Amino acid sequence: MSEANLAWLGAYVGRQRRAAIGSLLTGFIAGAATALEPYLAGIVVDEVRQGWDAAALLPTIGLMLVVAAIAVVAFWWQRYFSGIVAYAVTFDIRKTLFENLITRENSFYQEYPTGDLISRMRGDLDVIWRLLAITFTRLGSAVLTLVMTFLLLGSISLTLTTVVFVVLGISTAIQARFGASLARVFERVQAQDGVMSAFAQDMFSGVHTLRTFGREAEASARYAQENAEYRRRWVAFKRRNEPVGMLPNMIAELTAGIVIVLGGILTLNQQLTLGDFTRFLISLSLITSALLHLAMMYQRAQQARGALFRLTPLLQPADIADNSASDAVEDVGEKSPLFRGEITFEHVRVRDPEGGGWLLDDVSLVIPAGKVVGFAGATGSGKSLLMSLIGRVRDPDEGRVLLDGQDVRTIPLNSLRSAIAYVPQATFLFSMPLRDNIRLGRHNLQADALTRALHISRMSSDLEQLPFGLETMVGEKGVMLSGGQKQRVAIARAIVRNPAVLILDDAFSSVDTQTASDILADLREVLKSRTSLIIAQRMATIKDADWIVIMQDGRIAEQGTHADLLARGGMYAAMLQREIAHA
Repeated sequence: MSEANLAWLGAYVGRQRRAAIGSLLTGFIAGAATALEPYLAGIVVDEVRQGWDAAALLPTIGLMLVVAAIAVVAFWWQRYFSGIVAYAVTFDIRKTLFENLITRENSFYQEYPTGDLISRMRGDLDVIWRLLAITFTRLGSAVLTLVMTFLLLGSISLTLTTVVFVVLGISTAIQARFGASLARVFERVQAQDGVMSAFAQDMFSGVHTLRTFGREAEASARYAQENAEYRRRWVAFKRRNEPVGMLPNMIAELTAGIVIVLGGILTLNQQLTLGDFTRFLISLSLITSALLHLAMMYQRAQQARGALFRLTPLLQPADIADNSASDAVEDVGEKSPLFRGEITFEHVRVRDPEGGGWLLDDVSLVIPAGKVVGFAGATGSGKSLLMSLIGRVRDPDEGRVLLDGQDVRTIPLNSLRSAIAYVPQATFLFSMPLRDNIRLGRHNLQADALTRALHISRMSSDLEQLPFGLETMVGEKGVMLSGGQKQRVAIARAIVRNPAVLILDDAFSSVDTQTASDILADLREVLKSRTSLIIAQRMATIKDADWIVIMQDGRIAEQGTHADLLARGGMYAAMLQREIAHA
């Protein structure tokens, strides 16, 4: 199991080790140069106090300018390298998350709404980016500034230096401690952001239904409620965070007072020169700033722990993955079909994940290659679930599913799913041109193959109705098209794949009977060497199939040809009679 934690994050940083090392090294140079500036300023003060001599001051002033220039250049490179690390790491993590998410099974997306996933990939990755940005922008310079300042000031007055560092160190520790406790509060803010994103995404996706039922006011009230909760959590976070944020300034003022009083006494007693006193006053802001940056790094690290915890579920491997079996079939490309299309179900059983018994119970069936097989039965009888086992959308709990005599679990998923075209009842279209929705990544698709698919699906007759024909943007989820048009686009998409197995899962529910009959007639001609599995609610859709299977309560209740089942006078005959009576 993959766990997103700071060690896991460190592995991604390791991929950018050159930029990370460059950031730290240039930070060390910038920190050392910054710490030298107050020391040189003290030399100038002492030399001026002893008597103005421009010639004597020139070397020191020139050195100050050189040190300042070195600091500026080093800080620039530090920020440059830190940007590479922060952006490259979040780029790699985002890529990893996306690639893993598109392999996850349906049950995962039932548990985590789309909007929440987007919030995690956006908001939580932003928290990680901010940690990396401040760490590699300030870590090297902050550490070297503190080390160099302590050594330089300690050589002047170890007592005053110790007092300054102890006081500021205690304040930093307190700030870091309170900042760590705020991480849990911040995590609740992020969680509510996910809730709001999920709700908004859901409402926007179903805005047509929302308006149809006149529920706009109710949706607005619900969003206002979630928004108010988000504001409440943010206010709670800020209420606790602000006192912690004010602490460094309060302690810095206190420390400045200590330096002025104690340093002033030491200066009056001639234990410090005026230049030394100046060094302490100028260095005080450097020490405060460096410690503040370290405290901020610690706080952001704690916040990042919460963000990483929320990213962990997105990293878990899919339950269904490639089997490393040595006899696995290799993918040789889409132009050379890998499979004939013979499908065998051997005593297949699928357990109800909620403990309600078996969803599929001892299903055994052999479907010869190239045959058209129709499936019918009441809603929930297991038709779609049975089809989902072929492409390993889900694996059986018992029994096997074979394709051309080989257990599908030993076939690489890419090869297996490339051999299957699935057309569901609820068609999903992407927000891109109609042509691209049909090709779906097959950019080398020949024009005649596209024309044939459009003709078979009867989508060609609708192109004139669309403002830009095949270049028409179909809108999010195909909102520009009717239900029947979307189903026919999905059928065209399946045809251009030239699959070994075509599964039509109630794919004609929004298509009139005559058009469905015409499409099936052409499909049989084009795919006569392919296996076609048709799930239908209308018996007219499957009556001409080579074989018909009737399912009930997860079992095969009847099977045979149209004539056999009609003569038997069982479930199929009764379903057909009801359909004729209501025609």
